[in-house]
Amino acid sequence: MEFILKDQSVQFTFAGEKYSNGKKSRILKNVKKQASAEEVMKVGNALSKLQKDDGIKTARLISYSDIQA
Repeated sequence: MEFILKDQSVQFTFAGEKYSNGKKSRILKNVKKQASAEEVMKVGNALSKLQKDDGIKTARLISYSDIQA
């Protein structure tokens, strides 16, 4: 059996006093399978700048895979 990667998303949690509980999470779908951690973080940092918050608190790559027998 093996895993077949079908899709990926990334969840960013941004810090900022303007958010309830001091943080806000966003999930972006359709992350390309070959994306590097640096490329993903570059997008997150750009979003953080546009939102004018205190930066990324956490980043999590979410993978969706099928199991093939």
